[in-house]
Amino acid sequence: MIITAGVIAAGIAVLYWAYSWGNIANTQYANTIGNDQNAIEENIAFEFATYSNLNNQLKVYVLNSGLSSNVTLDRLYLWNSSNQPVGTYNIGQLYQISNGSAISTNSLNKGDEGYFVITPLTTLGSGYYTLQIVTGSGRDFDDSFSV
Repeated sequence: MIITAGVIAAGIAVLYWAYSWGNIANTQYANTIGNDQNAIEENIAFEFATYSNLNNQLKVYVLNSGLSSNVTLDRLYLWNSSNQPVGTYNIGQLYQISNGSAISTNSLNKGDEGYFVITPLTTLGSGYYTLQIVTGSGRDFDDSFSV
């Protein structure tokens, strides 16, 4: 009788353990699917890019044309026309196009426009350049511009 009770108690403990791990796995899976869905709905459209030789600043104007809100922009990769890397840059502050003030959340909601400023490591000569923006969720978007 004592052995039977011990076996039943051990069985209940194993069932509880398996159930709790199943719940944890299900929660993690649901969170991953939700994050992936948000990433899929991200879309960054490039409006235009300008470069100033005077202060060696590249301004990139973008629009969140996707369905996700609170899209953050993390990195910018820049290549010249020979596909040689010019640099990798962290995207800092986002600014409003309308008045140049900082966007407090540093993210773009659906339909929001903004721009950011990068100072390339070297002065950009005249030519054709390709840039790639990587968002906080890892999505990347490419565009090109001429100097």
